[in-house]
Amino acid sequence: MKKYFLILLAILLTLSGFPQKPRIKNGIIYKNYQAIPRVDHESSVPLKNSSFRYFPKQRNFAGQPNAVTVLNLGTSSNVLSYSGGTRTMLWADDDLNCVVNIHRMGPGATPPSLSGYLGMDIGLNMGKTQADWTTQVQVYAANLSASPNYYDAARYPSAGIYNPAGNTTLSNAFLAYFAPNFANLAFSGFGGYSYGTANLLDHADTTKHLKWYSPPPYTFVPEGFTVSKTGIAHMVNLSKNAESGTDVYQDSVIYGRGIWNSVTKDFDYTFRTLAFPCKEAAAAADCKIATSPDGTVVWISVLTNWAGANIGVAPLIDSTYYPLLRRSTDCGLTWGPPIPVYLDGPLGISGIKNHYSDYFIQNFFVGPPYPSRDEIPYTCAFDHSLSVDKWGNPHIGVVVGYAPGGYSISTGVDSLLTVYDINSPTHGASWCAVAMGSLTTFRGTWATYTSDNRTYISRNKAGDKMFLTWNDTHIDGEINNQNPDVFARGVDLITNKITLDNGLNKPNNVTLLSDIAQEAYWQCSSPYVFTDNNKFTIPICTQWFADASADVTFKYIPDFSFEQSAFLMPSDYCWFDSGRGNDPGLEIPEGNYLPCYGVAVDQKPAEPELLTISPNPADDKVKISVYLKREVMVDIEISDLFGKTIKSIRIGGTGMGLHTEEIDISGFAAGVYVVSVVVDGERMVGKLVVQ
Repeated sequence: MKKYFLILLAILLTLSGFPQKPRIKNGIIYKNYQAIPRVDHESSVPLKNSSFRYFPKQRNFAGQPNAVTVLNLGTSSNVLSYSGGTRTMLWADDDLNCVVNIHRMGPGATPPSLSGYLGMDIGLNMGKTQADWTTQVQVYAANLSASPNYYDAARYPSAGIYNPAGNTTLSNAFLAYFAPNFANLAFSGFGGYSYGTANLLDHADTTKHLKWYSPPPYTFVPEGFTVSKTGIAHMVNLSKNAESGTDVYQDSVIYGRGIWNSVTKDFDYTFRTLAFPCKEAAAAADCKIATSPDGTVVWISVLTNWAGANIGVAPLIDSTYYPLLRRSTDCGLTWGPPIPVYLDGPLGISGIKNHYSDYFIQNFFVGPPYPSRDEIPYTCAFDHSLSVDKWGNPHIGVVVGYAPGGYSISTGVDSLLTVYDINSPTHGASWCAVAMGSLTTFRGTWATYTSDNRTYISRNKAGDKMFLTWNDTHIDGEINNQNPDVFARGVDLITNKITLDNGLNKPNNVTLLSDIAQEAYWQCSSPYVFTDNNKFTIPICTQWFADASADVTFKYIPDFSFEQSAFLMPSDYCWFDSGRGNDPGLEIPEGNYLPCYGVAVDQKPAEPELLTISPNPADDKVKISVYLKREVMVDIEISDLFGKTIKSIRIGGTGMGLHTEEIDISGFAAGVYVVSVVVDGERMVGKLVVQ
């Protein structure tokens, strides 16, 4: 008997040496979302007669404070024009003061194959007013008829403006577009490409090319597309074989490289495959491509789960998504090896692993003992966006959250998901994560159509500022992203500071009080912003519909911007070793730098916490403690999430050390409040939950 007991004890001790998956506390309501396969089998006949009807709640807040302008652009025959993830549909050019939106055609034009045509809306003068726009400009026609479909019916387009460096004349600039088609109906699904150009001034000056899938590599829906001012276009597409009716990833992407032909006014493409290995055939979720401002450095990012056997350490759960990148330093001619970006475990990014506070971990997970930050598994969501800064470093805009396993992500709990700018200041040798905003919801569903947060990342022309936008629904009790607004935040890569919303540590709600408040469906942002001195305007477009299977209208926001003065809060971008500073352009030898810390407030080491709020949650009284280094004036302000001040207190002549102020909150309504403490001009921000 003793022998069996010792064997059992040995087994238990052995098992205890392996990290255990953290367990969620009973009673916490949350949802697991899995990746939905991209649309790959679709009739070219417009979808009609849906029994689904979404009840609109459009408002008329135009002209009121904080309300952005909303302009009507073109239309599409159904919501699928912006579907399939964060592709490049909107593009702004700072030198032309021009912005273009590409989409499938809709009402307002009468071609015989409406659903298979592509059109653009073009806005001059930054598209500021309705009069600056010309909509429904046809750039592509499907004309290879085979009833009831068209062989060359185009879908899900991406596009960008090719404007040669130094040019400011519209007639010398072209829209370059790229889209999938029905591959000559060789099999029931996508498998061909439609691509070409359209002059921005002479709208009759267009080109059209078709490429069928056969022979392999198998083409699919291109999700990455960009154009540089050097005259090179780049396309990237997950290579999938769908002939069996099931998408089988081929462990590679198809890379299309187009060179501008000044005689034909077109791009001459060559295509090749690039290896992006994956653990399982169905576990590649999304791909993107972007270039540096000078067009020399090109990055490709794929959301996958390559175990990286040569790396030595794998993620905590093998059924998760994380970015896998490759870099070219010669405009896409040659490519370096795959670089995995692990989110968790020993090789995980500190800014992600340390984002959950102690309070959150102890209230969400079962314990004690509570899981350490190296024991919590993380995963990317299923869409992402990519940009490259002026130093040739990649920036990934993506949602990251708790990974329950099975290629799924959990939500339904406030702050469980976070939007990050995941970036490398060392060309892939090390990685940082800047938290831009926590999410309340994840996926919205309208009839049979779904859309996630749609995180986009944009940059200014110089490449020293990044701006992220996304969809989220902020309605009490709502756990689905059915009524989204657009949220935005920026990061300055020189000062390493992120924007504040009226002094509060949160992203801006772009569409609050606008005509499309809580109806800013399926947002899309340009990869480039307009820059006017110290003002940065982010071009943003959404789809609006009453019935997702019927006609949709594109709604453009021309006047949401950040001033330089909004970049106030240190981003904890990256802490390098002493003497080197924190310029992300520095070349730092591997092993000679410190990781990036995005540590939650209650996790900061070394000195006393500057601001604490306890108890939290509270229901009667709350103590706000401030650690002061000298005798100063202190202002405490409690406001709601809309910025309305609920209570304010001024304390004068407070001495050095820890000062605690007890505040009566018995009259506060239950909810989340923002506590702002201003000490000698410096603002500290915390969150208070009132029960």
